Parts: sequence; structure tokens; C-alpha cells
Amino acid sequence: MRQLIQHLGSGHTELLDVPAPGPQANRILIRAARSLVSLGTERMLVEFGRASWWGKARQQPEKFRAVLAKMRSEGFFATVGAVRSKLARPIPLGYCHVGHVIDNGGVAGFTVGDRVVSNSPHAEVVSASATFVSHVPPGVSDDEATFTPLAAIALQGVRLIAPQPGEVVVVMGLGLIGQLAVRILRARGIVVLGTDPDPAKCVLAAAAGATIWVSEGKAPSALGSGAAGVLITASTASDEPVNQAARICRRRGRIVLIGVAGLSLNRADFYQNEVSFQVSRSYGSADASDPSSARANFDEVLALMASGALDVAPLLTSRHPFVAAPQIYDDLRRPSAYGLLIEYSVPNESLVRTLPSADGDLRTTSGIGVIGCGNFAARVLVPELCRQGAAPLIFASAKGLSAKLLARSTATSTTDLTALLDNTSVRTVFIATRHGEHGELVRAALRAGKNVWVEKPLALTEADLDATMAAARAKAVPLAVGLNRRFAPLARRLRTALAAKPGPRRFTVDVNAGRLPADHWTLDAQQGGGRIVGEACHFVDLLRYLAGSPIASARALSRDADGQDGGCFELRFANGDGATLNYRTDLPAHLPKERIIVTGDGWSAELDNWKSLRSQNLPGASALPTWLGGPARGKGHPELITSFLCASNGESFPPPVSLDEIEEVSRWSIRMQAMR
Repeated sequence: MRQLIQHLGSGHTELLDVPAPGPQANRILIRAARSLVSLGTERMLVEFGRASWWGKARQQPEKFRAVLAKMRSEGFFATVGAVRSKLARPIPLGYCHVGHVIDNGGVAGFTVGDRVVSNSPHAEVVSASATFVSHVPPGVSDDEATFTPLAAIALQGVRLIAPQPGEVVVVMGLGLIGQLAVRILRARGIVVLGTDPDPAKCVLAAAAGATIWVSEGKAPSALGSGAAGVLITASTASDEPVNQAARICRRRGRIVLIGVAGLSLNRADFYQNEVSFQVSRSYGSADASDPSSARANFDEVLALMASGALDVAPLLTSRHPFVAAPQIYDDLRRPSAYGLLIEYSVPNESLVRTLPSADGDLRTTSGIGVIGCGNFAARVLVPELCRQGAAPLIFASAKGLSAKLLARSTATSTTDLTALLDNTSVRTVFIATRHGEHGELVRAALRAGKNVWVEKPLALTEADLDATMAAARAKAVPLAVGLNRRFAPLARRLRTALAAKPGPRRFTVDVNAGRLPADHWTLDAQQGGGRIVGEACHFVDLLRYLAGSPIASARALSRDADGQDGGCFELRFANGDGATLNYRTDLPAHLPKERIIVTGDGWSAELDNWKSLRSQNLPGASALPTWLGGPARGKGHPELITSFLCASNGESFPPPVSLDEIEEVSRWSIRMQAMR
């Protein structure tokens, strides 16, 4: 199938052949009929991609500050490499998609053939979360239905203002979402004042029932004692729209920001009338029980369309065949452009789930397949495999695009796991999916007789771990888990030095893990399992390695209650060593991310962020800089991969870590996740 993508590094827009997604539990598979370009969001992405590095920094100041913090913490070259890698990875465009269901993924209420709208990208076949899919009523055309997600964004802003019939709401910015907001407000009996510097947009809003106000001029009589609310749908760096909105609100009026505006608020403008300010969350939450969820907003928009209360036909500007879609993005700022519609004609060939290499599988000698092609695979795993001369021959991902981006023209890409696991040329499988899928995928690969490397964690529950370890012990093939810290050169140097210092020894590990978005998949019990089993397991394994002794016990000294899943733990080892693992999520980003301190009777050592190893009275520990002949720096990814490849290639090398030790570390990590 074909999908539209945006290259963030160059700004180039491309129609790319990718494997079609296949059926998945709890996801709706949809064949496209129409999609709509979101002028605001998609124009922003295109202009960001075409800007220089300095221009990108100016457009995204918050991310630029995050880059500076990362530079202070991890160094210039590591940060530049991470930024380049991020910009080199294209992204899908679009989130207004209408089509027909071809598989319902077992989701109740949807059947094959249903006409639906979703927040999916511009692609011939999409796999959508049921949370963001709604049925299109018979009285609504495909063309009209494509406006649903954008209208839901406007509706969510209207919900937050909560105006009553007859009250006045001002809409600042009469682009596409502003025009939709005007129509939704008028359908609710709200008096609408619209303002925009573009006269043509004002004319269109006036035709929909808005009273036009030139904001520099005298306030119209309709404003009376003030607006019940102001909906800001403009895009500007200026602070004036927000402050002006406060000045025209009545007592306890509400301002809701849907677009982009400067946020240096003037307290005096808000103080007198106790005006509130809120930022709207796109088209609503993913929580189906929320009355203003995305699904609820989609359904209400479609009901308004079906009743004739919301007429979007005047907003349809032009139609374009999907094959010509890239040309749409050459000029998204042309005057009077609102609804740019993409039309699809999807042949059955577009349902193909495996795309062979265009170059005839030139890399088949590696015998490697990769399942899961997200950030870790793209930025760390696959580049390192290629550097070691082991470029994979086949990539698999759920939606197809990420697999194709890694495969390019020199490897096979697929969304069909059996195409990879049944491939006799594949001897070794690297698994880098979300955590909740690891156990099942490892067992499937082992049953297929493959050597298996899986990114941490190996399992999220003890039952899952038991099943996986039973499968591993039944097969005489290497199994490795991506717990790489023990393979870092500085970690190995420290362990060698510690061998001469009998215990008891005391370890302290401080981790500055940073905050995740509240809805990040790692924090989800089913998908990610939590940050202790999914991330802190690295340091459980590192401590097990440095102590050189089995873990005897672990307990939680504290667990954070801020939803970020941090905590402090105490571990005891069979040889008498003790450790404190302090996994922090609330520290500034510029502070070092990882620090390991070990002390004993009259000696100490400190490993600081994998950049330096210093010691007192511990011979052989302190490390010279690399440029003076000291050991390499890094967190051990290359060394772990090298060790696993040697064990997998039939060379008489043992697996990187024994199965017993893999099970021990995994089991304790699972138990620590559950501790409170």
C-alpha cells in the first residue's frame, strides 16, 4: 500500500510503498475512501521540516531547551547524534480518515463493511484504535465525514467554555478550525463574534452566522458587558491574543486555547474579572467513559452533520487523487484554502503485507530478522548491527511504515510475523517491541528454532516469565536480554577491581530517569508494565553483576505517588553486599542520568554517567580518558550485541548471560515493580 510521509530533516513529502497492516486484536482495520489535510498541524510540520536547524530551534523553543539540557547531561556529540537520528526518521501525515472496515479486531459494535471515520494518517489501509473510530451515519457523505476530527477539536474547546444559548463567545482566528467552531457554536444557539486579519475568512464566517469584529476597532454592541468565553484558534507567537481575550471577557469568563499563542500573561488583565485560562486537549481524551472523550466528540459532530445543523460543504476547497497528494504540500498557505480532500481508489494489491527487497535480498547472509522497529531499533539496535556487518534481512512491525523505513530497498519489510518466523534464512531474531509483547514473541521465536535477543524486560509477570524460561530451557539456542549496562567497558573494569576487595561492599545507584507523559505506554500495566520492571531492571542487573552474587532479598524504601512510578529500593546479596537503588523521575534534565558509587573498608569508587570512573584506594579501577588509552565509554550496547552474535553464529562462545541469571534478575525486577 501507499502512505504519505514527511521527512523532518529536509521537509520533503513522499508517497511511500509500505506493507499493509494486518488484523490485530482490539484494532479496526480500514480501507481508505477519503482523508482531509489539516492545514494548521500539517503545515506546521512541513514548514518545520523545511526550516534550517536555527529555524527549527526557533519554532520549537521548548524542545530546543530540552536539547541544551541533554547536551549538559550527556555531551555535545551524543546530543547531536540523537537530534540527527530523530530528524532523519520520517513521520506519517494526517489524522482525518474515512473508509470501510475490513477487519474489526474483535471489537464489539463494528463489522466488516461499516463506514467509519478515524484519526488515522493518509494511507490506503490503516489500523486504528477503536477509541478513535466512529460510525458515519447514512446521512453524512464521506467528504463531510473527513471533517470530523477537526470539528471535534473545535467542539472540545466549546465544551470547555460551556456557553449557554444566547451568551456571547468570541472566536479569534478564522482558519479551518475557527470556521468549524463558528458553526458548532451557532448550532448551539450561541452568539458568535469572529475576528481574523484575513477579510476573506471573515466573509466566510459571517455567512455561517458570525458577527465580524475588527479587534483593533470599537467593540460591537453584541459584546455587551463581556464575552462568556473566548476560543483562540489562531497561530501566533504574540502574547496579545490571550491578554486581549482576558480584557473582553465578562466576570469569570473562560478563555480556551486551541491554536498556538504566546503565553506571557498579564495578571492585571485576568485579575479584575477573575478570568480563567485553559488549553484544550485536541479532540478529547482516549477514556471512553469520559463524556468529552474523542469518541463522544466524534459522535456528536457526526450527529450535527446528519441533522443538518453543521454544514461543512462551504469549507471544501479542492479534491486531489492520492497519487498527487505530495503536491498538495507545496503551498499550504495559498489564500482561501480550507478543506483539501484526498480521494482514494484502493486496489486489492494494496493489502499485501510483505514487500520483498527491491535489491534482491543482498543482505541475506546475516540471517537476522528484527521484530519491532520503533525508536530503540532505529536509533540504537539496527545501526549497531549494521556497524558490526550484520545488517538484518527482514524487518517486521505492526503498521508497516517503521519496518519499511528501516528496510529501505535492501531488505524485506512485513507486518506478518509468520513471514519472518517461517523464513528459513532467518536464524536469529531481535525483538524490540513494546514490553507487553516480549514474552509471547520470545516463545514464538524459540519454538521456530531461532536464536533470540529481546530488549528488556523479558516478561512482565512471573507466570509469563515461567512460560518463557521453560521454552528457553527446552531449546538449545542462545537467549539474550538487552540488559546492556553490565557489558559497558567501565562496568567490567569496576567489577575486575572489586574482585580484589572482599565484602561487605555497599552500592548506591542514583538514576535521573526523567518524567514521561502521563499517558505514555511504559506506564500502562499491560503495554509497558511500569518503569521498575521496564527500565530500572537495567540497574538490578548491573548490581547483580557487580556484586557477583545472587540477590537474596529486596524491599521498597519508598514509592513515588505522582504517577511516574519511581521509587527507592534496598537489595541484599547472598555474599553480604548491600545496595540502594534510587530511581528518580523528578530531577532536572541537565543533571547526570546515572551514577554508581561503591564503598568498602577504606576505599571507594564512583562511575559517573558512563563518562568517568574514579576511585580511592581501589587499585585498577580509575580509568584514563579514551584519548589517553583508557577504556571505551558507553553503556554496553555494542559489547552485548557482539557477545550475542558470537554465541549465535556457531562459534564456541557461551551466551552473554546464563539462563539462571536472566531468570533471577527478571524475577526480582517483576517483584520490585509490585512493591509499595
